Amino acid sequence: MDEILIVEIETLDPFDIVLAFLYVCRDADITRIHVQKGLYIASKHIEKFNESLEFKIYRTGPWSEEIHDVIMQLIYNGDLTRDKILRLTERGLEKASNSWNKLDENTKKILTKIADFINKMNKDELLLYLYTAYGDHEKWDVPKKILRKRRSLATNIYLKGLVSLGLATEMAGMTLPEFIDYMKKRGIKPYEAEEKEML
Repeated sequence: MDEILIVEIETLDPFDIVLAFLYVCRDADITRIHVQKGLYIASKHIEKFNESLEFKIYRTGPWSEEIHDVIMQLIYNGDLTRDKILRLTERGLEKASNSWNKLDENTKKILTKIADFINKMNKDELLLYLYTAYGDHEKWDVPKKILRKRRSLATNIYLKGLVSLGLATEMAGMTLPEFIDYMKKRGIKPYEAEEKEML
């Protein structure tokens, strides 16, 4: 993902943070994992989010109890559906819009950029991306099923234009020449300029 400026805003309630993120993701098929990981990435770029959200490292990476509790409360209140895909109800959408409007314009731009980025990945792709880009490898791992298909996941993310060839190579767990060869064997030819990276 491109560099994002770190911004400071007034401390927000976890409800406002989660609702604002759900608002910007309202047209996407997102899961709880998308919300958890998206807000983790956001916390790395919006300094004040760290005052409201605490992330601990578990098997599938960073996880916030505050985010979990907010999602459960929103479901209980009837603001979110109970499906695997999170959908704001009409009432929830109104609340989420109010939370979104509390953010300054720069924060809105950052959250929109992060939402657009993560919403283009399925859960497995997102976990592999986070593991590679942000992972504290001693503290968490990704499920074995993800590691077994890391090459194809990395290729998919690269072809979506979400990561550089270098990061895709790292995600695949290969050297650059190996990864380029892997893609060529599958009929995928990286841009000629990127091939020169291995020279």
